[in-house]
Amino acid sequence: MRNTIDHSSVATAVQAGTITGGVHLHPGQPPLPVRVPRQLAPVPAVFTDRQEALLHLDAVLGRAPAGETAPVVVITGPDGVGKRALATKLGHQIADRYPDGQLVARLRADSPGGPATAAEAARSLLRSLGLGEHAPLPWADQDLLGLWRSETARRRVLVVLEDAAGAGQVLPLIPAAPGCLVVVTSRDPLPALLAHGALHHRLEPLVAEHGLRLLSRIVGEDRTGRDPDGAAALVRFHGGMPLAIALAAAELVLQPDLPLRAGLPAPSSSGPTESDNPVRDAVDTALAHLAPREVGFLQRLALVPAPDLDLASSAAATGTTRDQARVLLNELAARGLLDTAHRAAVRGDLYTLRPAVRNAATGVGAPARLAADEACTGYLTHLLQAARACAQLLTPHHRVLPRPSLGRPVEPLRFTNRHEALAWLEAIAPAVGPAMITAVDQGDPAVACALASDLWPLFHYHRDVPMWIIVYEAGLRAALRWGEPMAVREMSSSLALGLVAAGRHSEAATQYSRAAALAHAAGDRSGVAQYTSGIGAALHDAGLYDQAQSFLGEAFSLYSDLDDRRGAGLAGMLLASAAARQGYVDFALPILRMARADLTSLQPPDPLNAARALAYLGEGYSLAGQHDLAAATLVQARLEFADLGHRHWIARTTEVLGQAAERAGQLDVAVGWYTASLHQYTVLASTRDERRLNDRLAAVLAR
Repeated sequence: MRNTIDHSSVATAVQAGTITGGVHLHPGQPPLPVRVPRQLAPVPAVFTDRQEALLHLDAVLGRAPAGETAPVVVITGPDGVGKRALATKLGHQIADRYPDGQLVARLRADSPGGPATAAEAARSLLRSLGLGEHAPLPWADQDLLGLWRSETARRRVLVVLEDAAGAGQVLPLIPAAPGCLVVVTSRDPLPALLAHGALHHRLEPLVAEHGLRLLSRIVGEDRTGRDPDGAAALVRFHGGMPLAIALAAAELVLQPDLPLRAGLPAPSSSGPTESDNPVRDAVDTALAHLAPREVGFLQRLALVPAPDLDLASSAAATGTTRDQARVLLNELAARGLLDTAHRAAVRGDLYTLRPAVRNAATGVGAPARLAADEACTGYLTHLLQAARACAQLLTPHHRVLPRPSLGRPVEPLRFTNRHEALAWLEAIAPAVGPAMITAVDQGDPAVACALASDLWPLFHYHRDVPMWIIVYEAGLRAALRWGEPMAVREMSSSLALGLVAAGRHSEAATQYSRAAALAHAAGDRSGVAQYTSGIGAALHDAGLYDQAQSFLGEAFSLYSDLDDRRGAGLAGMLLASAAARQGYVDFALPILRMARADLTSLQPPDPLNAARALAYLGEGYSLAGQHDLAAATLVQARLEFADLGHRHWIARTTEVLGQAAERAGQLDVAVGWYTASLHQYTVLASTRDERRLNDRLAAVLAR
């Protein structure tokens, strides 16, 4: 740490010396344009009949009692009966009633990574409305769901929730506006939704006439006309199940010289005329027609414990190049064995497997365990490499653990900028939990610890606090089993940061103390400084400023002795903040200026912490009575947070601007900033902050 202070490093949006009469600025930002999503997939060209079901659903919707929330329709039936196609067809027929958009989310009832939570679905739906592009969405479940309710309360949207496992996924997503509609597909009825007034419709298989019509639309009327007995046998065997008929017909289309009976399994001595499980038998028959390379590729995809797969992860899991994987993915999708879920930022097209396909594929061939190990190893290697690339862009100062060798290399993902890295992290967030479980189950704790370490930018930027704690608790268990002190230190300190974010300050201090003891035993003074600073940060966050100063002062001295400008800047920033809030402003301001200067000049840069230092400096100027300089400094800090897309710190700095205006006696300006901050916290659905801002506003308005 330098002994001189560079006062010119305090960048301000306005030269304070030129201001007279106080700073009066207009808070808030212009509203973003409203996006009208149209996410319903095209109705398949071969969609057949269902006219009776459509008329019934339209009729019951017309008779639905008026309520305070959106009506709900649940379409149930076995896998492959056509629930999704019917929901899509219905959505297109009534789309004009919902001018603010039609949204679709998959709830993944049978995903190997587990069903989607309501919060995960809310995140996807909010992004479809255009939120989250210019700033991160909130990560706490209640915050996400609160924002979803706020956004849908003023819109008329159709929401299709596909493949629901239970009512708990659906209830939090029901809009609070009666002008909306929710259509749910589920294999089983959801009786808990009956209390909400949900209307259930069970979809039955196609009758023979309509099954024949579907087959004719796929393979051609000339072909079924030439072999009516074969067509009737195929439809009869598959029980009128649209998916089973389509799977059988896909192979017939690809091989036009085959007789229609080739869509049936090999005949048995009893000569069955109808399958007990049409979809399973159709999948088995489709697999029997695949080439060995296609079977092996599909099997490894089915063994990956992920909610979805993209081109890069598919290639890594299957040991193929991306060009090879692209061809195989297209072939399997053409046969109906893969579903294209949707496109995700950076990741591209996402693919999923139906439960029947996954179950059948994992049972093909003897070496399933070996294939599972190879598939999971390739998939984890892909995640590790991509997450490490993100960390190098987003958190270059964060110390990460060495990556263990996982065997064969995979083609690495490359990110050209920070926005791509952030988008990839957000897109793979639902896969993080299953990936950590898989890494732990692989039996190599070094893999689990490395994955948790590489995923740090996800939590640093997006602050999914519940998942943060889950991942690093698992990482800590793996590190303790491994017995590697550095891994225990990294997992403990990362877990501690999540515990601070959750308000569990005492537990966080315990984790930091564990890490500090290990660093001391290793003679690592830098580590001791880091974890001592962490204890002080936890106490600072808890408002225990006097106790925080002791730990932060010790860390500041250690970092200064080590000539670690970044560490000293972080510890000094909080040390000075604690001092300023206790009235020691003359002591605090020089340290805050120095922290800002050091954090601004780092290579590689650390823009988030440099902006935090500027915000704390602005608060220090306000506490010192330097009101114009405080306002200019805080405005600049707010601009820097906006450039970074960190909405919590935008709201926090806006609130501090209100406090600064209130101290300056500018009550009308304070009300403006407080109102803007309250709106920002409301969008973030941060109820604790909303309560505090409401109290501040009430106190100012009462004066």
